This record gives sequence, structure tokens and C-alpha cells, in this order.
Amino acid sequence: MKTVELRPDRSLLKPNFDGYKLSLEPIPILRTDLAEGSVQPNRIRPSEEQYSHLHAQMFGLQNLLVRDPWATGSCYFVNRELIVSWIQYNEITGRLLPLGKVFKIDAEENGSGESYNCSLVFLSEKFALVADGRSGLQIVDTGDRRKGGEWHKVFALTCPEWPGSCVLEDGRFEIVNGERQIHAIGAYVVQENGAFQTVLHWVKIVQKSSNDPWEFHSSKALKGRGYAYYCALEPKSNALVVASDKPFKFVTSAEEESVDPPMNEDNEAVMPETSSFSWTQTMENITITVPKVEGLDYKITNEHLKLSVSSGATSIINSEGWFAGVDGELTSWINESEEIQITLFKTIPGLWPFLYPGCPEEKCERMDQDMAPASNLTSQLEECDFGTTGDDTEYTIERFDNTSNETTHRIFLGGNAPLFRVMLRPGFPDAIALRNDVDACLWIQHPGTDWFLRHEGTLHAFGYVQASKQQRKFMSCSPDVNYAVICEAQRHVFIYKGNYNTAGGLRNRNGPQVSIGQQKLVSLEGNSEILGICCENDYTILLLEGEVLVLQLRIEE
Repeated sequence: MKTVELRPDRSLLKPNFDGYKLSLEPIPILRTDLAEGSVQPNRIRPSEEQYSHLHAQMFGLQNLLVRDPWATGSCYFVNRELIVSWIQYNEITGRLLPLGKVFKIDAEENGSGESYNCSLVFLSEKFALVADGRSGLQIVDTGDRRKGGEWHKVFALTCPEWPGSCVLEDGRFEIVNGERQIHAIGAYVVQENGAFQTVLHWVKIVQKSSNDPWEFHSSKALKGRGYAYYCALEPKSNALVVASDKPFKFVTSAEEESVDPPMNEDNEAVMPETSSFSWTQTMENITITVPKVEGLDYKITNEHLKLSVSSGATSIINSEGWFAGVDGELTSWINESEEIQITLFKTIPGLWPFLYPGCPEEKCERMDQDMAPASNLTSQLEECDFGTTGDDTEYTIERFDNTSNETTHRIFLGGNAPLFRVMLRPGFPDAIALRNDVDACLWIQHPGTDWFLRHEGTLHAFGYVQASKQQRKFMSCSPDVNYAVICEAQRHVFIYKGNYNTAGGLRNRNGPQVSIGQQKLVSLEGNSEILGICCENDYTILLLEGEVLVLQLRIEE
């Protein structure tokens, strides 16, 4: 497994950016009321069985307004009658067109009582995937979506090939050697051994020729105890890229019954007494302590970067793969009468969230001196510079290969969670926004064996700004990365433009010329919850419980 380093493009950074200036100019807003009843958005809330933190994230962070990247100004949502409704903004006239209805979702009750909100993913100019959140997945032929014609179902997938109750995370349409392929990723939460886990279900559907019907080809699954903040297939669908706060791994047929060891109420692995050990770490090394039981003999081996500690037929440590690189030649241990102390040296300094999949959590608290220094030593450290969670959560981005079913690449993100995902160009994987010092950098996948993330754009000082918005629900940006938006659950929308359009620029009293951005605050009427957001270059569309709003950002008053 290769550890990948994020390398920002210096030409996309702006060292002289000096923050945002509040603008009091009003933003024109267009409104379309959604009459009470069936035309309002279909909103499913968690059931009594869906009470975990993972459920809360999956329901609360889902954007119910889906942008069509192939048709500017078009976005969609599902109403209470399970009809896909079409919202279209005419950029020439600056007006919203009447709401359209394009597709009726066929959904059956799954009987389990656990349902998710409907989800929609556009695969190409002609195809889309629709998941009803209850029983199945449907491939639809949308035709020319710019004309607003009716969609037609061409294939449906149900249990056991498709998990039914899940949220559609991503999908891709590929043509390989003349064969049409559709890959889809569905996410849902299960409870196993007293703890909740996220399952990412990957299915492949094929059409061998244009005259043949679509048919199910294969499926596989990944499981992890964390939430997938970013889940996207790479081009050609050779791998899946996941950003999360806990590790994921592929599940084999033998492991589907029980993937992880039993968990306690804090989602921590519970290890048997005969295989107990503890570990702690600094930025450079790891110390593992194995308490010894009187009368037992212990054996330690260190071959091919795999450390093994056993007592008779009982395996205490049997690592199948460290979280990151370890210098095997420097690995050492001390075999004392009461315990065994093992020291590992990291090839790349940093903090690990775990040793290897299934191992106990780190027991010892780290001291403050182990924390990474500020990237800008001239700026004062503040609370938001030490991560967004307030605990020791470590976030990673991992690439899971479709052929080997192994993790091939990993990126360490530290304590700052991914900010959001957004499609910048149609047909490309979603970009992921990550905090870099005070900025938010947008990264796009570069596929292949030398996989890495390419710096695509920068939202200046947005990483720092968003950390102060404790009530934020949605974050997004325009495809041209000219502005970013933060939506609270109700009423408030914050807009940040990277350029204030000041003539001649600004200059500090005793320093060089600086650049500033523009901040605008939109206060919405009423207390309707914001259910979705769609950003275009010149305007933003918001979906509320009872209306659709268009914020016209570049119209001069």
C-alpha cells in the first residue's frame, strides 16, 4: 500500500488574501411555492431502529436536490408521490420555469421498517440511476433532459443483488470492449455484535450489445465503523475512493456473518483476555505492550513487515497490514518477566487512528507536544486549527482496487474532516474539498497505478470561515470555484466570493497590496428547513420544505 501526499499547486493559492468584507447589497431572490401536499419534497426521517450517529449523518447530510451537470440550470427532487420533479432556471430570461414531472418511481415496501430517502445519480447525457430507498435500484433512459421529456425505466434491480434500503452514493457508465457497464454504490447502516457499521454495496450491471437486455453481473461490499464523507468511483470504475473517519475493507463471503470483533457501546473492539495488548504512539514511533501470563511461553516473529506474537496456539498479535509504512529493520522488542514491549518506527511521521484492522483502540493519551505544528508559524493558533471534532479522530482517504480487493493508496488528513463534495465537470468524479491551512482546496482524482489527487481550485480562507459556522448543514461551491455557500438548517445562507471587484486593489497601511473577498448573508423568511442546494456559476437554487428559491448572485441592482 502506498501513502500519498497532497501537494497544493502554489499557482492556485493566494498568500496575500486578507479575508472577506461584508456586503450589504441585497441579492434578488425568485420564489416558487410548493403547494401543501404531494408536490412537496419526499422527506423520510429515521425510524426508531435507526438511532445511531451513523444514521443521523446519513439522513441529515443528504442533499435532496440533485444537480444535472449535463444541463445547466436543471436540478431534480422527489416529491411525496415518489415522482421525480424537474426544476429549470432559464438563464436568458432569468426566470424559473413551471415545475415538471418526468418519472414515477416504482417502490415496494421492504417489510423491515427501515427506509432511506430516495436518491438520484446522473450517469451520462442519457442515463440515470434512481434508488427508492426501500426495495430497489432502477436504470432509466432520460432522453434529452434539456427538453424535459418523460423518462423510461430500462432495468430494475432488487434484493438480494441490491440491498433495497440504502442511499445511492455514486454511479458510473462505462463502455469496455463494446460492452456497456453501469457501476453503482449504495450505502446503508447495519448493526452487528452490538455496534453499527456502514456498508458500501458495489454492483455491476452490463449490456453486452445495444440489442441485448441489461443484466446483473456481480456485487461486492465494503464495511467500516465510520461514516463515508466521500465515496466516488474512479474513471473506468477500476477502484472506489472513500474518505472516512474509520477504516473500511472489502468483505468476503466467509466474513459476511461477522466482519469485526465484538464492540462495546463506544464502538470499540472488545478483545478476549488471552489476546489483550495495549499500544501508544508518538509522531515517529509506536510502543506495543503485551502483558504476560505466568506459566505460558511466548513467541515473537517479524517477517516481511508482519509482526506476530503468540502464546501456544493462541495468537495475540497477527497483523495483516499496518495502517501505514513501518521500518521492519528497526523493529525491536524487550521480553521481560511480566510483559513484552515492542517498538515500531514509522516510515512517515504522523498519527495513526489504528494499528491494523480489528486491533484494540489506542489506550494511552498523547501529550500536547505530539501535535503537529501550525503550517504558518507567524499566525496564532485557535481552537478550530486542532480539527473539527474536538477528539482524536483521524480522517483518511483510501483507494480500494476492484481487482485485488485491497487498499492500494492512502492519504492522511489529520483531524479535519472532508468539507464537501461537488461535481466540477460532467463525466468526471466528484471533487473533494479539504482544508489546507486556512483555505479549502478542491481535489480531483488522477486514476491509474500512480493514483493521486490533483489540486483543481481553491476557496481562499474558506477552511477557516466554515469552522466558525457551528450550525452549518450544507456546503458547496460553483463549478467555476468562484464562490462558496454555507447553509444552515433554517433561515441563514452565507455566500463567499473570492473577489470583491474593487478597482485598483487594496493596500495595507504599511505593507503590500492585498486581496479581499466578498461575504453576503441571506436571511430567509419563515422557519422551513433547507433540504437541498444546487450551485451554478451565476446563481444558487435552494430546496425548502414548501418552496424553491433561486439566489441570483450576479444581477446588479
